[in-house]
Amino acid sequence: MRPGDIPWGNRLGLELVSIGDGLSSLRVDWHAELADEEEALATGVLTSLIDQACGVAVMSRLGRRLAISTLNLKVDHVRSAEARCPATAWAHCYDATEHRAFVRAEVWDTDPSHLIATAQGVFSINRAVAP
Repeated sequence: MRPGDIPWGNRLGLELVSIGDGLSSLRVDWHAELADEEEALATGVLTSLIDQACGVAVMSRLGRRLAISTLNLKVDHVRSAEARCPATAWAHCYDATEHRAFVRAEVWDTDPSHLIATAQGVFSINRAVAP
């Protein structure tokens, strides 16, 4: 699974940093069209980054590409992103059942210990292989 496999991820320019064992890390570069009036990455961009990092983590845990969908994604925006900075999301699929996967994520810009946002989500798993 690559973030560019989903058209919106491709449009945002998401980059896969790492993947494996139920973990994933994705990055999005700063671009003016993705920024808010303070020149920080917009919260919608950060939420899309989180959602896709979580989806990649689910597929990493399950070991194959599957059709999944977001059932619930709770995002806490802790602070605004720094102006003109990229953001990185780290996601961990910490549990999965036959039809559901449970994921946590964190997002930062300049320092992983100074978070922009945290998230927790539940994803539906369709065990058929995705197209």
